[in-house]
Amino acid sequence: MNMKEIKYWLKPYGLKLTLPRLKVLEIFLSNNKAVTYAELLRLTEQVFDRVTVYRTLRAFEDLGIIHRIVGINSSVIYALTIISKADKKKPHQQHLHFSCIKCNGVYCLDDQLVPSITLPDIYEVHSLSMMVTGICHICNEKPDLPL
Repeated sequence: MNMKEIKYWLKPYGLKLTLPRLKVLEIFLSNNKAVTYAELLRLTEQVFDRVTVYRTLRAFEDLGIIHRIVGINSSVIYALTIISKADKKKPHQQHLHFSCIKCNGVYCLDDQLVPSITLPDIYEVHSLSMMVTGICHICNEKPDLPL
């Protein structure tokens, strides 16, 4: 994706188009899986400091551009929120996530909504997440190498 497309994608959110925001969004758009804060730091370390990356993540998360996933072992991972180009302010829908036990990649399954659950009235639900684990489509296609 080129910088013009990235600017077009970010503009409706009313954020100033700074270099850190453009670069972080470019990383999300070029990945087909969720990204950790550590990965973002590694990919931007020559250009931006830790605080800048963290603030960019917070701004994106507050606006719904990305969403936070709590992975296996309580690790925090961030993924781009899929929103139609026609309505970028549409609320984020809860969906399933898939965690690969081979490559440790975490993928959004946007078409698979979290099943609705009914709890007793004494509980107030704020969010629900569901992680499916197994072997991803990419690792499934790779033959195991002999040792």
